[in-house]
Amino acid sequence: MAACKSKTKARPPLPTDVDVLIIGAGPQGLAMASRLMLGSEAMQDVIPPLESYVRKPKDVRAHLKTNRRIDPSSFAVVDASGVWMERWRRQFKALGIQYLRSHEAMHPDAFDHSTLAVWAHSLKRNDFLFLEKMPKDGTYCGPFVLPSNRMMLDFCKHLVNMGHLDGHLWQAEAETLKPCEAGISVRLMTADGVREVLARHVVIARGPSWRRAWPGFYQHLEASAHEAILHAWDLFDDPKRMQKLQGRGVIVGGGLTSAHLCAQLAPRGKVELLLRRERRVKQYDLELSWMGTGRWEHRKGFETAPVEERAAMNKAVRDGGSVTPELDAVMSSLEKKGLLTLHEYTEVITASFDGTWTVVLSDDEVIEADYLICATGALVDAATDPLLAGLHEAHPIRMHAGLPVLTENLQWGELPVYLMGNLAALQLGPDAVNMTGAARGASRIWSAVAKWYGESDTKRAGS
Repeated sequence: MAACKSKTKARPPLPTDVDVLIIGAGPQGLAMASRLMLGSEAMQDVIPPLESYVRKPKDVRAHLKTNRRIDPSSFAVVDASGVWMERWRRQFKALGIQYLRSHEAMHPDAFDHSTLAVWAHSLKRNDFLFLEKMPKDGTYCGPFVLPSNRMMLDFCKHLVNMGHLDGHLWQAEAETLKPCEAGISVRLMTADGVREVLARHVVIARGPSWRRAWPGFYQHLEASAHEAILHAWDLFDDPKRMQKLQGRGVIVGGGLTSAHLCAQLAPRGKVELLLRRERRVKQYDLELSWMGTGRWEHRKGFETAPVEERAAMNKAVRDGGSVTPELDAVMSSLEKKGLLTLHEYTEVITASFDGTWTVVLSDDEVIEADYLICATGALVDAATDPLLAGLHEAHPIRMHAGLPVLTENLQWGELPVYLMGNLAALQLGPDAVNMTGAARGASRIWSAVAKWYGESDTKRAGS
């Protein structure tokens, strides 16, 4: 499964002055780059239609055959890996994920909702999963197909090649943001040391897997246990660690990641899966009505609600971790074979490590294990985020439940700094971190930068 890797030939150095700097080269960053590449050609309504399509297939095919170039000074992208979609690739490889949870209309291309489907059809790709058990009550009318992970990576590679986006990507980590008269001075750590880039606009498009969230018992672990415990994201960063895990294991978490870990690890030794509540099964990670016939009504209600109500809606609609029916069937099979035990309404009270783990549960059961993994998601707290904390201290804005209250265009107050993904959930809603949230976030940010960016079709060339 190939990632969208940059070519090894010599390339120009990271620019010191750009119109837009995007931080992150995952699906959020790619969605933003696609919007910047297309400008006024991008779709205006990013909520997919209930049926049919918005643009004609022949127009989508023409778009997919168009090579586009844009002035390198227009935008640059920085990412710790220096490779488009690399974190995604590692995560899916570590977890052995074959099909996405998102359907075929959810992707980073800003031209049309149908581009992935049209692209796949033109190449006679059929690596889709067809959803045959969706409810037929009118709540949801499709799409009913999920693309494979390989298809999505290949499609994203096509977008990168079509837009010559490797030429806009550099390997670097953003450390600080400092407002100045000309925009934002961004301090970057590169392989060659510290660099400063002046950006007129900065888009923070990091994915959810940037800061780890840990359960309460983690704070009380001794030093040896701190070194031995694993977060699921440790396995994404180094998939070889996943291959080395053997024996009996304890996994904490009730979402898709924990379920995939069980599917990968249980055949190597029994797994004890700990869930804070009951096991929950649903096709998507949102309530189905938010993706079906009621999505416009839900969206309008969310966007007109006070911040406190929006936060409550986000929590209620996502409703914590869940697994798909397909993965639930895999887990049920493992349970029948005695390779997996689910402990519902169960938490870890204490854990110690002396070569093996001793884990004491809330029901007083004690488990001995060879490894302990926490699949407990992301910590979202903008006020303590290393990249944003200094910005918040110098230019404070309202926070609620760890999230910044941004403008409608996802802007940090009056500063030319824009946030995508889970950090923009109070504006984008419960799907902020998903592909649909990426498309909507990029659209909103474009509406803010377009005038300054000049709607600059003079900087674009297509062939």
